[in-house]
Amino acid sequence: MKRRVTNEEELTNERVEMSSESIYAELGYKNYEEMETKSNLVIEISKAIKRKKITQTQAADIFGISQPKLSELLNGRFRGYSVERLIHFLNEIGQDVDIVVKSKPANRKARVAVYHSTRSTKRNVSNSAKVRTA
Repeated sequence: MKRRVTNEEELTNERVEMSSESIYAELGYKNYEEMETKSNLVIEISKAIKRKKITQTQAADIFGISQPKLSELLNGRFRGYSVERLIHFLNEIGQDVDIVVKSKPANRKARVAVYHSTRSTKRNVSNSAKVRTA
C-alpha cells in the first residue's frame, strides 16, 4: 500500500527560488517601481487605520471615498490611485510623509522606496534634500 504524502512533505520537497526583484517586476509590469511604491503606501494606510482603531467606513469618510472602494484599495486594487493621492490619504489620517532624496550607491540602480519610521523625532538630513507633503 502506498503511503500518502502530506502537504507539509510536499512543501519541503518544493524548490523555492528567492528573487532580488519586486514581485511586480517578476510579474512583468513595466511600471513595477510605481506599483511597489503604491503597495507600500497602501500597507502604511492599513497600519495607520489599525493604529487609530477606526473602521473602514470611518476611514473611507475621512478619505472621501466609499467603504467598498477603500476595501478594494486595502486588498491591493490600487491601479486607479496616484502616489500623490495615497500620500494625501495618509495625511488625512494624521500621518506625516517625508520624501528624502539622496545619492545612490555606485553598485546599484536608483530606486524609490517607502519606509515606516517609528521615531517621533526628525532625523538629521543635512546631506540630502527633504520635501514635505501637505
